[in-house]
Amino acid sequence: MESVKDLNMDADEMLVVLSALDKVNRRIKEVAQTHKPLFGDEHFLTGKEVCERLYISPRTLQDYRDKGIIPYTQFAGKILYKASDLEKILMMNYKNNNLR
Repeated sequence: MESVKDLNMDADEMLVVLSALDKVNRRIKEVAQTHKPLFGDEHFLTGKEVCERLYISPRTLQDYRDKGIIPYTQFAGKILYKASDLEKILMMNYKNNNLR
């Protein structure tokens, strides 16, 4: 491993290194915020994400849960929805008015 005295850089080189580190740091933060790990090969969505995808309010989502329209799981006080369940519900209720 190089010692500190072997890493002599002028100011311009140091700025390039710091800029690269800043870009890496921003990318890591972006990935950490958007990454959704799989659990049992399944993507789970939060209530907010479901509302955004279905263009519904949180109250409507709660109503759908209460009526058993949308299946969910509750883990550590957080309600989660399988992305595949939402897709199935949408496909079952899809109506194509262009068919004759």
